[in-house]
Order: sequence, then C-alpha cells, then structure tokens
Amino acid sequence: MTYSNHKKKFPNDVLVYIEEFDKINRTVLFDFYDSNEYTMFSEYSSSSSSIDKPTMILLLNYNGKNLQENTYYGIKSETISSWSKNGLMAENGNSLLISYSINLVNFYFTEEIFTQSVSVHKDFGSSNLIYGKRNIEDLIFDLKGHIKVNVRNVGQGNWNEIIKDETYIFIYDCGTDFRADRSEVRNLIDERITNYEDDKPVFVLSHWDKDHYHCLLGMTDDELSYFSKYIFRNEVPNLTCKKLYSRIRSVKDSEDIYAIIAEERIPKLRLISLRPITATTDQIVFYNSQYHKDRNISGLVLSLKTEKSSVIFSGDCQYIQLSECVLPHLNYDHEHYLIVPHHGGKCGKFIYSNPGHIKFKEAIISVGKNTYKHPNKDYLAHLASNFKNTTITLKTKNDILINLK
Repeated sequence: MTYSNHKKKFPNDVLVYIEEFDKINRTVLFDFYDSNEYTMFSEYSSSSSSIDKPTMILLLNYNGKNLQENTYYGIKSETISSWSKNGLMAENGNSLLISYSINLVNFYFTEEIFTQSVSVHKDFGSSNLIYGKRNIEDLIFDLKGHIKVNVRNVGQGNWNEIIKDETYIFIYDCGTDFRADRSEVRNLIDERITNYEDDKPVFVLSHWDKDHYHCLLGMTDDELSYFSKYIFRNEVPNLTCKKLYSRIRSVKDSEDIYAIIAEERIPKLRLISLRPITATTDQIVFYNSQYHKDRNISGLVLSLKTEKSSVIFSGDCQYIQLSECVLPHLNYDHEHYLIVPHHGGKCGKFIYSNPGHIKFKEAIISVGKNTYKHPNKDYLAHLASNFKNTTITLKTKNDILINLK
C-alpha cells in the first residue's frame, strides 16, 4: 500500500520505520516517519517527551510476525494507548537514540502490533529529501604525502578516518553500537573532536543506519560545523535522521552539502551495482549504488589507492558488489586492505575475486560485543583463505591503523 492511500484509509494509524528486527532476541527498534507521526504517538501514549529528545522506541519480548527492516508499518492507536495504560513504557534518559523501552512480556493483544507495510519511496515529501549538490566532481583532494587509514574501535559500529601527514582529510561514517549510552558516545567524540576542529575533514556517510551515524547525534552544533563538507544519500528515512540533517543544515551552507541520489535500478538485474561517480584514475574514488529498499546495499562506497596500497571502505554492502564493481579498478600490483562490510555479518554470498594482480593483505573487521553472532564464522573462514591477515577490533581492543605505501 502506498503512503497516500494508507493515510486516507487509516488516518489514525501511526506510521513507523523498522530500524532493527532481532528475531532471536525478540526485540524491535523503530522510529517514526516524521514529526506528525511522533506527535500522534505521544498523544495516544500520553507521553510528555519532547520531539527535541530521542524518538526511537525499543520493544522487548516481541512475539509478533516477522518484520522487514528499512520498511514502514502502521500501528493502531488502540495498541499504543494500551502500552501506556498498562504501564509498559519505561523512559530511557541515557540514550541519544531511544526514548522509551516497552516490555511486552505480559502484553496480550488480539491483533498484530504492526499492521500492513507501507511503500513511501515514490511518495516521499520534501521533508524526507536532502537538498544540496548532486555532483561531487568539483571536489578536489590533494593526497600527496604519507597516507594512513584508521579504523576506530567503536564497538558494533563504523568510524573510519583517512589521514594525510597527520591531517584528517576524510571521515567515513561516525557510528557506534545503538545501545551505547551518552557518556560512551561522548568519550569517542572527545578523543577526536580537537583534530576535526583543526583539520576540517570531509564527512561521508555510507548510508542512513544508526550504527553509522550515532556519534554525530552526540556532537554539538558547533562540532558538527567542523566538517568542511557533508556527503550522504539524499533520502532520509526517519525522524531521527531528519532531525540530524536539520541540525547539520543549520550550521552548513547548501554549497557544503552533497546529496547523492541513488542510481536508477535496472529491472530484473540480479546485482545492485556500484557505479564510480568520480574518475577511477583518482586516488580516492566514490561509488554510488543503485536504489534498493535494503539501505545496506544501496549506499556510498569509497576506494583509496596509492602506488603500493589500496583500501576499500565498504559500509554494509555485499561482497559481490565490491568484487564486480570496485576491485576491477584496483587491478595492479599492490597490497590490498578491505574494511569488511557489515561488521563481518550478513553480506550475501562470499564472492571477492582477485582480478589478477592484487595481493590481498589484510581484512579488517569493526565489530563489538553483539547478539547477532558477528563476525560470521563462514565469512571468517573465507577471509582467512583469501587474505594474509584478518584483524578484528573486538580482539585488538584498539584502533587499527593502516599505513599505505
């Protein structure tokens, strides 16, 4: 059902966005389509929480139907009211993402909590779209010098840095575990924020996923202004992302924001391809994916190369996307480093084919303690057979530094 039809047929339903569905641990994390939906939720639940505070809701002991992540669903007003009347809502004051936890262990309701799914992609209103430059070819970067890549130890999240001669040039993602509390997020920020203030790096967001932008939420408006440019997908999926973008837009001119539209998908093509949107001869190459409902495989990917080294910044995309769309542009005699997608978790079939001349040096996994069984044992076995080394932040307990040659 489309968004417009859903609102006509079920005007009192609250439209929410599934951030995460963990069937094994019976949890659901959801956010709201926009501020109007959050206002309706607040009225039905008699909540006094301000929209300026975190808005995501964490359901515990969920026993309902299977849900699709990155998908919108309706929730009946009666369901929300019953949560409040039965005292199931516990306010979470120590999170930058979650406003309430709702324990459903003693919740009995005759209907499903989440009703029909709703398609909003073609109905996205102006509040869901980022306005900025569409073309990044005007960005020019001088990468002559000693280049390093730092994979930060941020637990179950992603935060990568490109450094030239001790100057921070690029930040790719700025996230951590969605369960991290405010002080944990603040500590991660404090370890870097002075460097960012001095160096004014460019910020690139792989995709609008909580564990890839969480730490941006903990920055002050002044700190958000330290990034010279912002590059991200042009569609923001939920209220948390909209509020974050609004803060960024309040401190940065539209000339400093690059809102990249996903490539049009070719029907029936099995591969969600990545297309280079900067010259493949450049040291740093940006790749833009085709549109897909699954944000993990529809993001922005980077490759960085020097004379004797290369690194792929993969976000949460699939191995086959990197193998078929990125590796062929790195086919020269050098040592290759892969920042493993999705914390070593689900990324499709392991296909990572050497086009002929690359020496697979090291696979690096940014991962923390989790209930998802990341990194996946099968992927670890494949990585071990393809790369000389596999390094995991959960084991090193430190950042992992790559010195490019």
